[in-house]
Amino acid sequence: MHWNGKDSTVFQAQKEYIDTAVIPLIQIDGSDEGFRFAASAAEFTLSLANVIENQFKGRIVLFPSFSYTKSQDKQTIFETWQEELNKASFKHIFYVTSDRDWSTMGEEQNIIWIPSIPLDSMDQKMRNSVLEDQLRQLIPIFAKIWAN
Repeated sequence: MHWNGKDSTVFQAQKEYIDTAVIPLIQIDGSDEGFRFAASAAEFTLSLANVIENQFKGRIVLFPSFSYTKSQDKQTIFETWQEELNKASFKHIFYVTSDRDWSTMGEEQNIIWIPSIPLDSMDQKMRNSVLEDQLRQLIPIFAKIWAN
């Protein structure tokens, strides 16, 4: 499910089954050296988030990406998201990012750091293969959290 009007109606009616939120975290970097890398990482993270949503359709809500800058306080961002999504009664909240800085907050916060793979020069078949390989690595993480 996606964060949109149609799917939100389904979510409200089926809350007991749709217990997981996924939020892609996207860093914006306007510097000359970071701009292209950040854009490539965003493309990868968003593509992977869509693959996750497709795999777990009916179990998760994929929220729009949250964009932030390097200077913003990640702990405050995290706490604000947690507080807001707890109001919606999500039992599980996962954050997906290619920004290594989030990895310091730890897996106990369900922040999943995946190193970015540049997708822009790949054909669609190769992109799909790379993303499915990454998904196979994430499935055990989701399953472990859901089992608890």
